[in-house]
Amino acid sequence: MSQMSSDRGASRFRDDRAHNPVVDCPGLDCPGLDCPGLDGRVLSLGAAVALLLVCLVFCPAVLFSQVPVPTYHADYTRSGLYDAETLLTPANVNSTQFGKLFYYNVDGFVVAQPLYMPNVTIDSSVHNVVYVVTQNDSVYAFDADNLSSAPLWQASLINASAGVTTVPIAQQGCPSTGYTQTGIMGTPVISAATGTIYLVAKTKEVSGSTTNYVFRLHALDITTGLEQLGGPLVINASIIAPDGNTVTFQPREVMQRAALLLENDVLYIGFGSNGCDFSAQGWLFAFDSGIASGTLQQLAVMNTDPDESYGASIWQSGGGPASDGNGNVFFSTANGTFDFSTGGPDLGDSVLRTSYAGGTLSIDDYFTPYDQANMAAKDLDLGSGGPLVLLSQPGPYPNLLVAAGKTGTIYVLNQANLGTYNPLNNDQIVQSLPSAIGPFYSTPVYWNSSVYFAGNADYVKEFSLTNGLLSTSPTALSKATTSGGTPVISANGNNNGVLWMVNNPANPQLLGMSATTLTSLYSSSTVASRDTLGATAHFATPIVANGRVYVGTQTQLVAYGLLPALAGAGGGGQSAPVTTTLPQQLQIQALNSLRAPVPGVAVSFSDGGAGGTFGNPTATTNSSGTASTSYTLPKKAGNVSITASASTYVSTALTVTAVAGPPASIGLLSGGGQSGTVATQLAAPAVVRLEDVYGNLVSGIPVQFTDNGAGGSFSANPVLTGVSGTASVSYTLPTVAKVLSLSATYSTLKVNFGETSVAGTPTTLKIGSGSGQSAQPNTQLPKPLVLLLSDQYGNPVSGVGVTFSDNGAAGTFSADPVTTIRGQASVNYTTGSQAGAVIITASVPGANTATLHETVQ
Repeated sequence: MSQMSSDRGASRFRDDRAHNPVVDCPGLDCPGLDCPGLDGRVLSLGAAVALLLVCLVFCPAVLFSQVPVPTYHADYTRSGLYDAETLLTPANVNSTQFGKLFYYNVDGFVVAQPLYMPNVTIDSSVHNVVYVVTQNDSVYAFDADNLSSAPLWQASLINASAGVTTVPIAQQGCPSTGYTQTGIMGTPVISAATGTIYLVAKTKEVSGSTTNYVFRLHALDITTGLEQLGGPLVINASIIAPDGNTVTFQPREVMQRAALLLENDVLYIGFGSNGCDFSAQGWLFAFDSGIASGTLQQLAVMNTDPDESYGASIWQSGGGPASDGNGNVFFSTANGTFDFSTGGPDLGDSVLRTSYAGGTLSIDDYFTPYDQANMAAKDLDLGSGGPLVLLSQPGPYPNLLVAAGKTGTIYVLNQANLGTYNPLNNDQIVQSLPSAIGPFYSTPVYWNSSVYFAGNADYVKEFSLTNGLLSTSPTALSKATTSGGTPVISANGNNNGVLWMVNNPANPQLLGMSATTLTSLYSSSTVASRDTLGATAHFATPIVANGRVYVGTQTQLVAYGLLPALAGAGGGGQSAPVTTTLPQQLQIQALNSLRAPVPGVAVSFSDGGAGGTFGNPTATTNSSGTASTSYTLPKKAGNVSITASASTYVSTALTVTAVAGPPASIGLLSGGGQSGTVATQLAAPAVVRLEDVYGNLVSGIPVQFTDNGAGGSFSANPVLTGVSGTASVSYTLPTVAKVLSLSATYSTLKVNFGETSVAGTPTTLKIGSGSGQSAQPNTQLPKPLVLLLSDQYGNPVSGVGVTFSDNGAAGTFSADPVTTIRGQASVNYTTGSQAGAVIITASVPGANTATLHETVQ
């Protein structure tokens, strides 16, 4: 057993998910340009940059968003990450803007993941192409962008007239797989360098009384569907087991369910049991892909259970062997015998690192959980899940691998030293999280330093990755449990992550979640009448390419994406006076699901009954996809929502604003008719309102206030009307007590209103008349005594009681006290019985005392 060092010494172009450099050039409508390295082979950074520059020169129309999907789970590391997605975002993945666009019918269950290649020339036309294989042994090339009446090409790998058919499930040996036939099950892989799609088809072949079950490796031209590179090649193998027996590959007993891997020109193909744990073992084949040699050739084979006990299958719920790009291949085995640690050959429930060299597939390293015997006894396959290769992580182990299986335990392994077997525990590996997820039937996803899992009957869970260790509990989880489909993530680099998966309960559905929070964004079941998915395979894996999500079902390839939509292209946000025409036309652009403009679309405009008028209420989009109309605003001021709609398009709205016209009237709202003490501010402000001819409130207009020379003052003058069309001002009364006439004006508009200034607190009491009189005893003075009361400004003060006293002269007053009227208090005085001088005092609290002198004769 060779233990590899942590430094593999290879220079390779990779990001944190170990993607190959992807360029839309080679063999795909770029004549004369050979761009190797796009099929899973690794380029140095310098070579990758040079290749990009060459392709930009020769293919100037190539878009970086056009990223191929040539293999299972996005790339050879099986990251499940599509991080060049610019159209789909958490903001627009919803039932209003996103949905089912179209579908193609196929002739059998689609178990394998679809593949995607952009800019493929087929019959002299360039297409973006989705490739689909079925259990009926058919291969389809479909236009990925536009529904057409027929496939671009279709290849059938059976010939019933010659006795070559798919394998009926009853003859597969395990009828509980959920399918009626077995044909092409494993996800193919595409070499862009040669324009070849590699796949394995299983057939039943009857000749006379002889029936054979055959696996063939096919290499089809992606532009025609024709065989190339000397294909097809029958897959056969025999090995000598340690006990000396010959172990022969038995096609009837096995399934080719694991996705194919193309790495450094070598094709890796895994086989496992027929779905029931009978006698079939795990087999891994290595084939020369013919990229360099020009011919398919079988190079090597290995068996994970050569003792022929049972198991150690390679199936991974359809996941493929993963690679680090340096020739190291990783895969997990299913339940079965494990005796490798004691010198035996069997590797059930293990993660293996293999490599091919010199005609041999070698087992370079392995990890087996300490409780493998229990796992094997209870059918708890580690190999139900596929491994995820992580590269360039911080921490002591820069190159990691993540695996999980039916026990729900997550294993984090060091690629350079997987850990082998410890019968006591799993402490020898980087990390183990027991029962962290539900039974796992897929491959993890990596994005933004997090790893995502979808366990069966469990929540989708995100675990953050820090210095080579996963968080011990989820950092995010979905709001509902799922059936454990195979998730993938689309993103634009580190932004706008959306997690996609097919939830496969009784009613299969495509789910979209925020990859940051795992909150639900979209479910095809919520708009089932429009977005129905249909029955899918147990482990259906969607792909994301160029703004589309593609899913294979029992009868169809279904394409989801952004629904055709209308978008504002100009004229929104304008404002103009009521009943006038907006200065700019309203412009709406019709966009298809790829957000390209669409000419010839009839767009209808509506203001929802606001009362405005359109120059053209229905306009047709021009060559740039734009429809335009003028709009005359209604009589009522305010925001107007203009809705644009078209058949089969998501509608949109523009907002414009009708502002009030020039002032036509002015009125007093409040603040008139008040009274207050001289030299004080009135309790309430005076509020006036300006309206235009339609009764709209007019803002921003200066209103001038005046008291017509009365001597008072305003808090501001003029005052601008606010958004409610009102101008409010406070008024301080003059020092003169009187009725005041005020007015508010704008231009020729005027409103009058009155206020009253009343005297303040009395401060001065003066003699008006009646002092210096004389009379006989017990006689009324000839004239009344008159006192004058005023405030500090000399204003007569009414309503105040003046108190009189003759200081013991024993005379009498006609009233005491006497209330002032218009500042005057008048009282008659009758003298007493004693003759002499009489001093009469008049007083008011807070004012001075007045003294009158009278004489009794």
